[in-house]
Amino acid sequence: MELNYAQYILDQLIPGSKATQLKVAKGGLINETFFLDTTNESYVLQKINKSVFKNYNRGLENIITVKNWLASTDFPYHFPTPIGDKYLEINGEVFRLQPFIHNSISYDSISNQEQAQEASSCLGLFYRALHKKPASSSLHLTIPNFHSGNFRLYQFSEAVKSAHKPRKARSKKLIKNIENHKQQLIDFDSINKMLPTRVVHNDTKISNFLFDKTSKKVSALIDLDTLMPGTVISDIGDMIRTYSNTLNENATDFDNVFANKEVINQIIDSFCSQAILSKEEKDQLKFGGRAITLIQCLRFLTDFLNNDIYYKVDYSDQNLDRAKNQWVLYNSLLIE
Repeated sequence: MELNYAQYILDQLIPGSKATQLKVAKGGLINETFFLDTTNESYVLQKINKSVFKNYNRGLENIITVKNWLASTDFPYHFPTPIGDKYLEINGEVFRLQPFIHNSISYDSISNQEQAQEASSCLGLFYRALHKKPASSSLHLTIPNFHSGNFRLYQFSEAVKSAHKPRKARSKKLIKNIENHKQQLIDFDSINKMLPTRVVHNDTKISNFLFDKTSKKVSALIDLDTLMPGTVISDIGDMIRTYSNTLNENATDFDNVFANKEVINQIIDSFCSQAILSKEEKDQLKFGGRAITLIQCLRFLTDFLNNDIYYKVDYSDQNLDRAKNQWVLYNSLLIE
């Protein structure tokens, strides 16, 4: 994106503000993100991936609803939402401008247990603040079947049928392994039906928590496109999946990928110390970690078999390698 195009977007939202610098933000698998400096303030400018977030207008309604709910609570973190509570549609593309959180930093992976503690405490307070809010009646289900085990199994089955032979051949062993464990995903759906419906972030990786550079504490919860009704095991499951991995989901040194159990216990202890949960929810948190990891393994492999139409890749087998990484991680989670 050129600076003059960013200026055009800025003119629609903050008339009279002058753009001075535009930088591409690295990371992120879905949306395109830029840091936009002006003479008065800094912002985050994003182009929304409409092929992934098809119901982006309803997603915006969810963001605004949750923002308004949090405004009436003592939630102590920044919750940056689109300027003007709106998106801009320009030439078939969708953009939003959001506040930039100063003196903040994001991490691609955790480097110590304190970061896991900070992020899970933040999420716990998010759940506490929204404990009595009517998620099921007030929020849209913007990505149906997002964490549905049966739906992901169906997508996987269709991808296996239609995959090009070379990709299918390279995936043969992993395809068989997943098929032998599909009951875990069927059980995941059954458990979800029994748990309370809550406001769920649905993408709780560490990079979606901004940390203050000085205090090293969480300062903001970001990346809100997947805010939807759901259950707690989706959020804690994804924390366990991403924080406990001794490397990261892109690592190919599979012999050194395993789940750090101390980090898992830290996540659960810190989250439960803040959130208001039922006993049934607490009992299923570790299972959520196993199930979400297997779902992510399935999603990476499905995308590989579909010729990489969802996740951005840097080389041809990256989604296959990501799936292998998650399979190794999943197996380590089975060991108590």
